[in-house]
Amino acid sequence: NIVIDYSYDTSNFFDTGTTNGQQARDSFDAAASFLSGILEDTFDEIQTPPDYISTVNGNFPVTYSWTWTQIFTNPATGSQVSIVDPTIPADEYRVYAGARSFSGNTLGVGGPGGYSSSSGGSYYFQWQLDEINAISAEFNADLDNRNEAVGEFGNWGGTIAFDTGSTWNYDHDVDPVSGQNDLYSVAVHELVHALGFGIDSPTSTTVWETLISGSNYVGAAGVAEYGGPVPLHTDLGHWAENTQSTVYGGTDMQEASLDPNITVGTRKDLTLLDAAALTDMGFEVAAPPLPGDYNNDGVVDAADYTIWRDNFGGPTPMGTYAEWSSNYGATASSSTSVPEPTSVALLALGTCLAWRRRS
Repeated sequence: NIVIDYSYDTSNFFDTGTTNGQQARDSFDAAASFLSGILEDTFDEIQTPPDYISTVNGNFPVTYSWTWTQIFTNPATGSQVSIVDPTIPADEYRVYAGARSFSGNTLGVGGPGGYSSSSGGSYYFQWQLDEINAISAEFNADLDNRNEAVGEFGNWGGTIAFDTGSTWNYDHDVDPVSGQNDLYSVAVHELVHALGFGIDSPTSTTVWETLISGSNYVGAAGVAEYGGPVPLHTDLGHWAENTQSTVYGGTDMQEASLDPNITVGTRKDLTLLDAAALTDMGFEVAAPPLPGDYNNDGVVDAADYTIWRDNFGGPTPMGTYAEWSSNYGATASSSTSVPEPTSVALLALGTCLAWRRRS
């Protein structure tokens, strides 16, 4: 469950008291909701353990304590923020959102956050040390990767900032027009970066690095979707510019969401190649909805035609008649699980990757 925290939006980019701010918040929430809906992982809670206190017949008093600090880039200022001993609920992936001015044509930056931790105290007996070590191991596993399997990406969350100087299409219910940068498209792109795409985790799992060979992406699911190693941009954190893939849950081809640019006046959705990379990173990604299945009941039938007909020409296109007719009678496949990458390391603070506009 990707939860957007707007408490650092001091530039009021997402101010619900304005039309643009409310639409911007709705668009970002919609992007987070979409990704939350297709990611089926379960993450442990992160909570600082209570102090370990032990005595033997009132003697040999022992106290041992733990602490952790959440570290991330303030989305409104670019400075570092540290929060001591926050609680991150189970299954929550927290993303701090805001906006500030960027130079050039950068539309947004995003990436996972980091943390530091420490512990200390005393003990007299081996059994006390064993109990302390057991608590430490569980706490560290939650901090490192939310107690996911070894090598899978897991983190408390991340941070995303949007450019205050760009001309935006704030409303995710309508496509951008000439001269507008689509906020929903940028939100999806940066949220996937916040989930670790293109950036080695600032916690324990250097997942992305294991999926790269030279200037190509070689993760199994991505290679299968693309038909071979996927060329990467020179920053090694995006697909090469103009990499094409099929829209997740549709049939149209477009530039992949995670290439480094978006053309002004266009919208880009998540693609099957982008989703395949999340699979390679260790996420459990739901199978895409069946094209033409507009009521999401797992079969393309007359009921879907009725929905398409009733929404024809509306603000949110349901797809095309050809999409429905060519898939008539098809049934959906089940969700897919994911392979597990295999590398571990520790960093202090996540890097953010930028997305840029193309005229």
